[in-house]
Amino acid sequence: MDNVNRLREMNPLVVCITNDVVKNFTANGLLAIGASPLVGGEVAEASDLMKSASALLINIGTADQSKLQVMDEMMKEANRNDVPIVFDPVGFGASRFRVEITEQLLSRHKVSLIKGNPGEMHALSGAESNMKGVDSKEETPAEEIAGKAYDRYRTPVLVTGEQDALMTDSGLSIMGNGHALQGRVTGSGCLLGAIICAFLGTSDRFDDQSIIDAVSYYNLCAEKAALAQEHPTPGTFATRLIDELYLNDDNLLKERNVTTR
Repeated sequence: MDNVNRLREMNPLVVCITNDVVKNFTANGLLAIGASPLVGGEVAEASDLMKSASALLINIGTADQSKLQVMDEMMKEANRNDVPIVFDPVGFGASRFRVEITEQLLSRHKVSLIKGNPGEMHALSGAESNMKGVDSKEETPAEEIAGKAYDRYRTPVLVTGEQDALMTDSGLSIMGNGHALQGRVTGSGCLLGAIICAFLGTSDRFDDQSIIDAVSYYNLCAEKAALAQEHPTPGTFATRLIDELYLNDDNLLKERNVTTR
């Protein structure tokens, strides 16, 4: 069965401990693609939630000390129940706090994928990065950053940007779909992390192809959302992106632009 159709049949529960700014957009995107979102959570319910969750998203975009406790407990229970975790180190390198909580969580728990923009992932690899707040100004090629981050953590990594680079035990995959307006919508990268969770949550095991399909489907939907407007603008694009996630299926993946090395 194809990945999008399987996702819609299984309706995976994706628990998102995520950026306050993007909760609504994330939930709507997951619903559109066919997943079941649970956005937020408390320490006391981590055990119960991770017994029924298909995947867990940890996004540190608006993290604080209380959220750190929730993230820590959710990740512990996810590992206990073999629930895949996608970790998004939003703004890593922009502040000491973001560096410390990321290093703390990654040292304590096993994650299925670390994803971030070039600046975040370059800093995560141990190199000096050019960050502006949580935005990336990094010019190092995505595939080079992915290789360095993978070497440091020995965990699958995804560097997102004009091209998306996935590095795993199987090697490097470069994905070339997408549209520039994704960078003009707050939460577009955060939603991608949640969608990857949905795809991973319907796989029997970690599967490179599930991540490639998730990224490609999302980016191809973005292309279609932009094409649907005579003069593409960010506000309408964001709405159309949700629509395209709902309207399309596995047939769209025939148009994906992916190279492997």
